[in-house]
Amino acid sequence: MSEQLRKVAPPDIGVSSTAIKMAELAVAQGALFAFPLLFAIVCAGNLGPANYGVVAFYTALTAFLCTFVEFGFDSIGVREVHLIGRHKDPSGVVWNVTLAKLLVCLVTTIATMSVLLVTRSKAETSIIYASACYMIAFALDGAWYLRSLELMRPVLVMTVVSRSAGIALLVLVVNGPGDMSQAMWSYAFMAWANALAGWLLMRRSRVIGKPHLDLPHLKSLFRSGAKIVLGNLSGDSLTSGGVALLGAMADPALTGAANIALRLRNAGQATMLPIIQLGFVRLSAVIATDRKAGIALGRKLFYALTTLSTTVAIAIIANADRLVALVYRLPHPPKDAVVLVRLFAAGIPVSIAGVLFGLQCLTLFQQERAYVAVQLSASAVFFGLLLFTNAGHSVNYGWALLVADLWIMVASGLFLLRVVRAEMTSSRPGVGA
Repeated sequence: MSEQLRKVAPPDIGVSSTAIKMAELAVAQGALFAFPLLFAIVCAGNLGPANYGVVAFYTALTAFLCTFVEFGFDSIGVREVHLIGRHKDPSGVVWNVTLAKLLVCLVTTIATMSVLLVTRSKAETSIIYASACYMIAFALDGAWYLRSLELMRPVLVMTVVSRSAGIALLVLVVNGPGDMSQAMWSYAFMAWANALAGWLLMRRSRVIGKPHLDLPHLKSLFRSGAKIVLGNLSGDSLTSGGVALLGAMADPALTGAANIALRLRNAGQATMLPIIQLGFVRLSAVIATDRKAGIALGRKLFYALTTLSTTVAIAIIANADRLVALVYRLPHPPKDAVVLVRLFAAGIPVSIAGVLFGLQCLTLFQQERAYVAVQLSASAVFFGLLLFTNAGHSVNYGWALLVADLWIMVASGLFLLRVVRAEMTSSRPGVGA
């Protein structure tokens, strides 16, 4: 094990250190979400609404499948890097997590390609292969490990370099309606540039040693991941999965409009990601040793995220028509796209609160089953609304998403409140003696 690995220490929570890391992570997240937004702008303008709808279907489907490839391993990995017994060898965690993701990716890619090659048009064959390449690169992404060690500068470098390269290639090769395949290969190129840059930076930073595979640890990852992946898939089915569903049953123009709304929502949420991601790392470290302090930190995160997310949502809603016109490069933007952007933006504060209460806090308190139950019930609500509101031919998809987001926030919050009360009661002097 390298000297650097032996010196992995609890995070420095000083104000200046936190501010620097937040700034570095903010720039990285800006680059991370600039790519899909610029991808949408370039493709929607050059491919046209119908052809962009086809590309939007594949990008949404790929994003949904990547949720299965991730299998909850990234969140579990961040938690396990700080667990007593594993924090002395964090490098072993990243090797086992990467192998687990690759195994899931192999099965997912083969199954997906088999179905798509049979059911989709032969003209889309190249796009299908590009989607498979993207998923493999996604499985190799090690950014979660760098964030878990609070190495935000390497995260910034790999994100900015890979996204800049992807945007440059996209602008060069996507120039007209017939360039759908080139657009998807640009997407895959960006993912591979990101994965390769991440592993190179981990080697240069000396935070990863030789490959170290631990079969019992691998099995435990799959056991924990199996509890989370259903919840993650259910949550992603509301966004990327929903757009992919529209691509299979709705007009391509409506699919494109929904994808534009999703991209703008993701860009808005990107402003909160530095707090969300660094906060999750800090929560993981604090809760591992002091549950009461972790609860106090969680409250501060909630107040900060609620204030910022509400501000962002209002800004997007107020400028929805201008944003859609900019993307489509049309003087009169499609009405459906404007309405969907406003509905998606209205759900940003509740979606952010749902992530904090559910995926992060319930997972940290080892309440994975509660998290999965909430996400599954939200999916039932979402698809039930889609079924009864004819969402394939209207903007009711946006209303269904907003209701599902509200359900996740409320249900996760109630589960978390019960857990927090139990923790506070057990920590009182004399209780349990």
